[in-house]
Amino acid sequence: AGLSRRRALASPPMTAVAAMTETLLQAWETLHGATSTERSLGLLGAVWPELSPAQWRQVSIGDRDACLFLLQESLFGAGLQTIALCPQCGERLESRFLVRDVCTPPAHLPQPREPVQWAYDHYRVRFRLPCSDDLLDLPVGNGIDTAAASLLQRCVIEAYRDDAPIASPALPIHVQQHLSAAMAEQDPIADLQMGVNCPACGHVWSATLDIANYLWGELDDWAQDLLGEVH
Repeated sequence: AGLSRRRALASPPMTAVAAMTETLLQAWETLHGATSTERSLGLLGAVWPELSPAQWRQVSIGDRDACLFLLQESLFGAGLQTIALCPQCGERLESRFLVRDVCTPPAHLPQPREPVQWAYDHYRVRFRLPCSDDLLDLPVGNGIDTAAASLLQRCVIEAYRDDAPIASPALPIHVQQHLSAAMAEQDPIADLQMGVNCPACGHVWSATLDIANYLWGELDDWAQDLLGEVH
């Protein structure tokens, strides 16, 4: 279960929006029918055109999302308000925290990272971190496990058992699991999990915080409100 955005009764003041209202509105209009990944790339490209669309697609998911957190903080303030339903008892839980509680916004625009050398047991693997290009190319409708396996195979550059090269699908399941954990450790914001504790029944679980969908919800509310005021 993930964390859903809770809209405040009034939109918080935006510190940077006045200078870029037209840019944000154009992006909002263009990206309405896009996927979450496409929206993320479109917003980042509109706000930071210093990186080309191809460069943004090659940035790791965690580095990309760190920039989305920075944009969220710059436009809508540092506070995040979320809702979660307890999977055990259905209790509705509301929480509020700061961007910097979960992410340190970057001081400069990101670049694609260098491949990582990793070893486990008798296996050596050179891999790169997943990027938006990988998400855009994943097959649709094949389930989470199939998508995760496809993503892992795309990111493995080369693999060896002892000194013999092997294809990434031939890596044993337990090696693939450790490799996935190593990727997550290198790019922790790529799949941001928040610990949630239900005060009603005591159930504890991890919920995903998807900054791409959260930011889009904030931007969509702002744009709708602005257009309503103009009308």
